[in-house]
Amino acid sequence: MQNMARKLLLRELKNLKWQRKLSCSVVHQDNFLVKSTIPDIVVPQMRFLDRLWVDSGSFQNHIALECAETKKTYTYAQLQKYSSVFATSLLKKLGLKPGDVLAVMIPNCPEFPVVAFGSIQAGVVLTTVNPIYKEFELAHQISITEPKAIVTIQECYDTVKTTLKNCKKDIKIILIDNPANPVPNGAIRYSEIAESGEADYDLLDKIEKKPDEVACIPFSSGTTGLPKGVEITYGNLLASLEIMHQKEVCYPVLTHGDVQDVVPSFLPFFHIYGLVVNLLGHFAQGCKMITMSKFSASLYLDTLKNSRASLLYIVPPVAILLGKHPDVNKEHFRNVRHICCGAAPLSASDVEAIQQKSKHDIEFNQGFGATETTSLGTTTFKGTKNIDYSACGVPMASMTLKFADPITGGPVPIGQQGEIYIKGPTIMKGYHKNPAASADCLTEDGYFKTGDLGYYKPGVGMFITDRIKELIKVKGMQVAPAELESLLRSHPAVQDAAVIGVPHEFFGEAPKAFIIRKNGLKTTEEEIQDYVASKVAVYKRIEEVMFVDDIPKTASGKILRKELKKMYA
Repeated sequence: MQNMARKLLLRELKNLKWQRKLSCSVVHQDNFLVKSTIPDIVVPQMRFLDRLWVDSGSFQNHIALECAETKKTYTYAQLQKYSSVFATSLLKKLGLKPGDVLAVMIPNCPEFPVVAFGSIQAGVVLTTVNPIYKEFELAHQISITEPKAIVTIQECYDTVKTTLKNCKKDIKIILIDNPANPVPNGAIRYSEIAESGEADYDLLDKIEKKPDEVACIPFSSGTTGLPKGVEITYGNLLASLEIMHQKEVCYPVLTHGDVQDVVPSFLPFFHIYGLVVNLLGHFAQGCKMITMSKFSASLYLDTLKNSRASLLYIVPPVAILLGKHPDVNKEHFRNVRHICCGAAPLSASDVEAIQQKSKHDIEFNQGFGATETTSLGTTTFKGTKNIDYSACGVPMASMTLKFADPITGGPVPIGQQGEIYIKGPTIMKGYHKNPAASADCLTEDGYFKTGDLGYYKPGVGMFITDRIKELIKVKGMQVAPAELESLLRSHPAVQDAAVIGVPHEFFGEAPKAFIIRKNGLKTTEEEIQDYVASKVAVYKRIEEVMFVDDIPKTASGKILRKELKKMYA
């Protein structure tokens, strides 16, 4: 199957007339569009997993995944086999059908890609859930996606069981298990449907998916409102692979012999950055992924020092840690040749702090993307000289930028500030079961309105200057004010509530709540904070509470967050 896939891919590539331009400058069209200088990709007409594994014949016996905590490993041969066994079990043992939805609520671990790739191989739509979600958050995602089964871990089992009971959902629960330990009655052992048994390749080979069919539904808060399911298609995933493997942006080297890049992977796989950039971008090259179920500074630093880590994918708080932590020294960067930072802007001074500690040249770049763009958008090309580390790079292959007046929506010339619009083959199909939200953020000519303000400086790259959308970015994770406001209003002593993001030295931003108490009722800041903390993931917790007499709103009732920020300042 791999040889056939490779032949199909090579035939696709031979049909292209590559006319490479080595310059990393950007072409300006009509003074409004910013396009990549490298040729557009052509998405191969083949199954996604065939494309993913097209070169895997040379690294079948190499380690694909190693758990930093438990040391459990999968080779590439095991990963592919177990994915196929899991896909077969979904269809034959659990009774799912292509097009059904499977939820996965597990942290980073070797089992995650088995579940993810097995779902795709079975034609089952994957929806990824943050494993620290509580009942309130999980219920929202389940109600939208309506999964037929959910994969989780023992630590999340009670949350899943309670949520399903409250939602009156009777769906199958697959538990990542230790074969030596019992599982709750009714739960299905992951090991029995993935690590044992045989794959029915005749059955799996009959499953065909069109490029515009949905492969997975990660969640994003979009530009406003509650988190929404983002429909990522098979075509989006195929395009992502092609874009990431253009030579200007392909940081891993193809594994051969003793050469294998090592990538510490704390970026959550349920998030588009971890799923696409970390997993897909590096599995195709045969890298070794060291999974961390949650970020721990001590474990991460030990991994850097002892695992021969060569490629680092981080977010700003981790970049700050690497640059400022007193225990970090050149030994942690001994084998590192490239660092990529994303999810939120990073200052040039933080990059320089890392470079001073490393004591050798490390190529560093920032990127810009979103769940709705399958994580891809802009990046710094390899070999770029005199980088401005405050910039987010230039458009990747097949991606186009333009900037619009945030009020009128009219185009603004290159160099002037406007809302960033982005277009390309990785743009989502739309928000799941939410055509109104899709119409709000997708233009008729295919651009995604990011909700970020920025400008493009020719010869340097794109700069993010502000965010016009309501989202709060906490440690690179999205927090929707509307979600917290809805929860706050359910408190018996709260008449009304509004939430904004305020600057935080380490987190980047943190939620602050403005509360109007109900007449005659009393509550404290600590009570409000504890109430929210009991119902949401830790990164969504309220950092500050201010009790007010009035919350500024428009005539239609929309909260004026800019006015609240003025009040805070």
